[in-house]
Amino acid sequence: MMRGRWKSQRRWSAYHGVAVRGSPARARKTTASELTEGRGPSHMTNTNILPIDTGEATLEVVGGKGRSLAEMANAGLAVPGGFYVTTAAYRRFVADNDLQAKIIELAKPTIGEFTLSFDQASESIQALFQSDAMSEAMAAEIAAAYQAIEGDNPAVAVRSSANAEDLPDMSFAGQQDTYLNVRGADEVVAAVRNCWASLWTPRAMAYRHEMGIEHDAVAMAVVVQLMVSSDVSGILFTANPATGERSEMIINASFGLGEAVVGGQVTPDTYTVDRETMQATDTIIGAKEQKIVADGDQGTKLEDIAESERGESSLSDEAIEELVTLALKAEAHFDGVPQDIEWAYAGGRLFMLQSRPITNLPPQPIEVEWEPPPPAQILARRQIVENIPDPCTPLFDEMYLWVGLETGKDGEPRKSIMEGGGPMFISMHGYAFQRFDWPFIIQARKERLTEAMTEAEMDAAEIKADAEEAGAEGYRGRTDRAGKRLSERMKGGAIPSHRPGAAQQAEMAEHDIGLFLESLSDEDRSAYEDWAASSDLNDVTALVTKPESQNPTFGAFNRTQVNENQIKDFYDWAKPMILATREKWEQVDVANASDDQLLEGIRELAIAGGSFWSGNGGHTFGVAKSTDDQLQAFLREALPDHNFTSGQFLSGFKGKTMEANEHLFTIASQIREDEALTELVITTPAKRLMQTLEATPAAASVVEAINGYLGIYGHLGYSLDFAEPLPLEDPSGLLATLKTMVSDENYNPKNHEIEATRKREKAMADILELLDGLQYWQFRFRHWFTHRFYFIREEVMFYLYQAWPALRPLALELGQRLKDVGTLPDRDHVFYLRFDELQQAAAARKQDNAVAELRQLAEERFELREQRKRLHPPGTVPFDASADPGVKFKETQFVNDPNSDTMIGVPVSPGTITAPASLINSPAEFDQMRPGSILVCPMTNPAWTPLFAHASGLVTDMGGILGHGSIVAREYGIPAVVGTGTSTQRIKHGQEISVDGDVGTVKLLDE
Repeated sequence: MMRGRWKSQRRWSAYHGVAVRGSPARARKTTASELTEGRGPSHMTNTNILPIDTGEATLEVVGGKGRSLAEMANAGLAVPGGFYVTTAAYRRFVADNDLQAKIIELAKPTIGEFTLSFDQASESIQALFQSDAMSEAMAAEIAAAYQAIEGDNPAVAVRSSANAEDLPDMSFAGQQDTYLNVRGADEVVAAVRNCWASLWTPRAMAYRHEMGIEHDAVAMAVVVQLMVSSDVSGILFTANPATGERSEMIINASFGLGEAVVGGQVTPDTYTVDRETMQATDTIIGAKEQKIVADGDQGTKLEDIAESERGESSLSDEAIEELVTLALKAEAHFDGVPQDIEWAYAGGRLFMLQSRPITNLPPQPIEVEWEPPPPAQILARRQIVENIPDPCTPLFDEMYLWVGLETGKDGEPRKSIMEGGGPMFISMHGYAFQRFDWPFIIQARKERLTEAMTEAEMDAAEIKADAEEAGAEGYRGRTDRAGKRLSERMKGGAIPSHRPGAAQQAEMAEHDIGLFLESLSDEDRSAYEDWAASSDLNDVTALVTKPESQNPTFGAFNRTQVNENQIKDFYDWAKPMILATREKWEQVDVANASDDQLLEGIRELAIAGGSFWSGNGGHTFGVAKSTDDQLQAFLREALPDHNFTSGQFLSGFKGKTMEANEHLFTIASQIREDEALTELVITTPAKRLMQTLEATPAAASVVEAINGYLGIYGHLGYSLDFAEPLPLEDPSGLLATLKTMVSDENYNPKNHEIEATRKREKAMADILELLDGLQYWQFRFRHWFTHRFYFIREEVMFYLYQAWPALRPLALELGQRLKDVGTLPDRDHVFYLRFDELQQAAAARKQDNAVAELRQLAEERFELREQRKRLHPPGTVPFDASADPGVKFKETQFVNDPNSDTMIGVPVSPGTITAPASLINSPAEFDQMRPGSILVCPMTNPAWTPLFAHASGLVTDMGGILGHGSIVAREYGIPAVVGTGTSTQRIKHGQEISVDGDVGTVKLLDE
């Protein structure tokens, strides 16, 4: 049982001082009151030594940790007393020993296999600090400051405090050294020098390199504080660092010194505390097998904790309340910014050892209900929505979803075909959805919910059974059943098929068989004609060109004339329209355009982008999707036991994606020819690479080549929302792949093409051995037909983003003007106002006025979008709509059991692979992609193309058989399963997983 407030109560020891050898015998001692109030000797006024409560505690003088401690001490918080050895002392030591030039020369990484190492550089630099002497004067200053601390040879903690640590976006936590229980002046001086050397540990150097902090700009201060021999210690977060919940505090606590908790050497107790009541709402007692304690007069040691004590709580309710009270004071002092606090209880007293902002704190979580907003009834995350993974910005939501996609080719609003009216695409909690409110689907749903399911329990039971069945039989059985039910309804007249009449069908079939025969060799053509002539089947042409099927996919885009007319309209209208609109507005002098011109350009380009898709692009895209689906349906129905997928017969054909990677590989090969450039590219972080290359005269031709690449492919955005920067503006994701190509001497995209072609040819040989007669020729025709139109999918996607390189400069210019006048806090917030609000803001700007309420609105919407990014939108709304045949047939996001180690999705590219996962959630993480790993991501679009160069497999949350990732995976011949729903939540970076692209499963193996 706990006795009092913690396990072991001891009184705070008194410190009795003795003179440090060689220091003034009459040096003033730091008094007990100064120690408890966080003050040091007042005589410390030189530039090398400052007291803990100094008013000169800037980041540059005492480092991040020191600055925070000084603020806490001056705020009256319980900080152990002591002093700082400032960065001036570090710089003096470096200058006295002529180290700076040597350090900069040595501070370069060595190149390993796809990694950089600073181990050798660190060893060499730290040796300089150990071999060179500290001046006697400086050593005496440090010794005198230590002597001034009250106590008989007092124990102190000596901590590093760099001038680039404990910042809101860069913590440098644990990257420099700390020395505990240090006694004696000589030992303190040695510890200070060791702290200086720890500025050059491998992890600190690697972190600075990645964050773009120049090595010659850093310096190290050192904090020397009275040692707190803690009974209980740990960390407190004033907001939940995992969820972002601001109403919760998280405490990690264990016995002994806090380094065991901070360094992860012990499993601590974890308390979730309500910040209002200051009471723990959840307590997890950790193993607490060991603790760190003082090792006699010098250093520390690990000591086993008695088994009888391990299961006890390290903190009482009263201690938690006191700790939270102090944490709230600290947070309030730091302007309400959530804090990461190190604390310690010793002898009945609570001390604060450090406080810094929580880095990468998620936004405050929100709870939402996923219910269709009227008049919508059924929603699904599919079609164009697959290119909008994040919550929409308000301007995109309005001008693209509501206006652009609802504008016809004639520029007029399209007539709604949805039950209840309204647009086909809407957003809910910011996420885009397609409405499935076609009258026949609404009617089918009503019948499904009333004919045999009169009670909610029965309805729920069916959904559960359906999900369990899907888990057992995989994707194929599920879609076969859905397609069969939908096809039966079409045959019964409940759903209009929009099929041509019999005479027209026969004419089109003859046309198609003629084209097919023209594509065959003389031998194959003769074989077909002989078979057809000898067949006793009625209407051989009709059966070959359109097999009898339970799958409704054969109801659309099943004839070459229909498809080619659709594609012709793409080239005659959609492509020229979007290119002409872009060219028109790229001619505008953005800086000198009026606000009204900027607004008009934003409007016209947004509408053009939406109309491109709704007026033609979506249907032309559907040609490729439908013909692919038709091949897939034939394979399932003709050979249900062989697990063939359409992707096996479409892989290895070169498309725009493979062309893009070959183009990038050409640049990588150019770089490899120059050893110095190769080293420069490999060792420079991707986010700084372009700037570095531009500043390097020898890289001029490489810069020109990269700009040429961006001129062709740089418009392909990471998200369709035009608020997101394009690769043209931020090519760091692309450059991360370029770096990997340069690093990997064995990489050549031709190898992917050769291997994919080999697999395709083997699959062709295998299937042709299994088929004969009618099915043989049905497959040959269907494969020819699908391949004929396969290219158009990537063609449509290539032009989908074409308006945005012209729109974004207009919007950002307007945003800058509204920022300058005070209406917006930042130019990017222009995307968080709706069009009429931008008009209002522009009108006010003409009078040189700001609109305060619009600024507040933009800020609130920005924060709300950040919060919404943490949501996980369902694939269908309502959830049980996924059981409706008309919805399930088009499903792009499955619901998987969160407790199962097997996930199901859509098998889109065949083969199996077991490898570590590279979890990539956004372009900011492209540099985390590891060669040979399985790419796991929310979705992909053309901007993700470079990652496929080094992927061995693909798993996505959302997607279908003709999504971008599916196409590219086939081109590269890698196994792929898409539409798993939650793969990015379930799979960890580096975790071993197994992907089966034949049946559509992903198995989670070792983490």
